Amino acid sequence: MVDQYIVFKSHEQMFALPVSIVKRVVESPKFIVLPEVPEYVLGALEYNNTMAPIIDFRDKLFGEKIEDSPSSKVILCNWQDNSLGLLIEEIVGITELTETEYEVEIERANLKRGYVDKFLKLKDDIVISIDLTYLFDNKQEDQIIDALEETAPEGTFDDSAGE
Repeated sequence: MVDQYIVFKSHEQMFALPVSIVKRVVESPKFIVLPEVPEYVLGALEYNNTMAPIIDFRDKLFGEKIEDSPSSKVILCNWQDNSLGLLIEEIVGITELTETEYEVEIERANLKRGYVDKFLKLKDDIVISIDLTYLFDNKQEDQIIDALEETAPEGTFDDSAGE
């Protein structure tokens, strides 16, 4: 099966998100700092009168902060009936990708993580498709949502799906 994805690099690895969940790419966002959140949460971004948490994708997955550079962007996505921004190192492009048959082998070796949706092929490279639903455990998700609720002006963060 072939679908369209936004492909990006982090930690020298290629990742992808389905175009269907991407709202927009933000060139140079201005964050609102959130108190008492994990280190990989950089802050929040106001978008369409709502607050979207901004996650350092590299820090979340690999424990290393993204260095500030002109190629860094925020990919704003649909997440838990709200928005979520992923700060990434470099956008490779928007392209159609083909699924591989590697999932079975990776699962058998017990290497697949919940946030890995599937493995895709881009020329000679393997691209990991991310499932944002499983990027955070329940505690991490609650911390992010609580921080947004405390910081967001009245009516700018809708957590009705989480209740």
